[in-house]
Amino acid sequence: MKLKPYEETSLPTYDIDLEAPPDVRWKHVAQKEAQNIGRLLDDVTELCVERASSFPLIVRPLVVAAGKGLAGLGGRVIDKLAASYGQEYVTEIRSIAKHADQPLSHVMLGNLTYDLCQMAGIYGLGCSSYSCNIDGMPTLVRNMDWVWPRSTGKHTRLIRFHALGEHYTSVSVLGCVGVVSAFSPGKWAVTINQAPTEGTTTSYFQWPVLQRLRNVCDQMGTYRDVVTGLQDYETMTSFFAHVIGTKPKQHTVITGLGDSFRHRGMKEAALIQTNHFAGHRDLEEHNGPERWEDEEGQEWYCDSNNRAKSLTKRLKAPPRTLAEARSKICTSAVTSTDTMQQMIFQPASGYSRIWVRR
Repeated sequence: MKLKPYEETSLPTYDIDLEAPPDVRWKHVAQKEAQNIGRLLDDVTELCVERASSFPLIVRPLVVAAGKGLAGLGGRVIDKLAASYGQEYVTEIRSIAKHADQPLSHVMLGNLTYDLCQMAGIYGLGCSSYSCNIDGMPTLVRNMDWVWPRSTGKHTRLIRFHALGEHYTSVSVLGCVGVVSAFSPGKWAVTINQAPTEGTTTSYFQWPVLQRLRNVCDQMGTYRDVVTGLQDYETMTSFFAHVIGTKPKQHTVITGLGDSFRHRGMKEAALIQTNHFAGHRDLEEHNGPERWEDEEGQEWYCDSNNRAKSLTKRLKAPPRTLAEARSKICTSAVTSTDTMQQMIFQPASGYSRIWVRR
């Protein structure tokens, strides 16, 4: 099916009260969406077990056991994660498992999918984003091409996090407490793109990338707070974070290397990011080949460079309207059947629109 505007899907926007205890915040979502959470997690765990040989030896037994839903394993892993970064999100994960009646180990795998794919070298599951100014206002346009599993699109939901009169909206996937893309009217917008792992540091018990972004967003700060916060702590694996604010020069891509960070701003009419190192010459050698074969003989193809080239060519003439902004990314070279989510954010005007594949 085609990408469909979220407001035409009859899907809900759920409210998460950050002032409520973490063990009850997700109760209503987990109970109402229990069946859908179970279906998505079944898909995730099946893929994890199928690709078990791709994972590093140190985590391979944990992935297999977690996929099989072994009692107690999810709790032990979550306890280690809690000790690493000491936040409330582990309690939220336990609560979702309880109220959706799902194995804790499955919910844990679902919440670590980004980092697990990074550790397993599962690439080519990328995203495309660009930002530019329209009428002097920073605008972020983004595709999420995450097909691991393919049910990601139909299990997308909008989550509105709020506290003390402030709020932001996350374009989320059921069962996941972390943030992949988020929008705060009048302040900022941010999205995460998958990054190469070559030349970066993997730390098994540091912050998971999506929970790290969630923590930064939960602070309800400014654009500068988001940019700074994403560089405050190490993460399990590498990432690209595309951030915009409300002023014409507030465009930044943060390259997270696990234990260190780089950033680049908008030097031309648009700032473009796909899934390879760009703008940092010393990192470009780590981008790897466009085609390769894994240990099981399966061929993989990374089209990151092609997507970036297509956007660069089309953005030589910057968009003048929000509709035109979307058209720049809706080309066969960039948007495909792998695109599960598409969005446009313009914090200065308060505009946001999301499309999902049903």
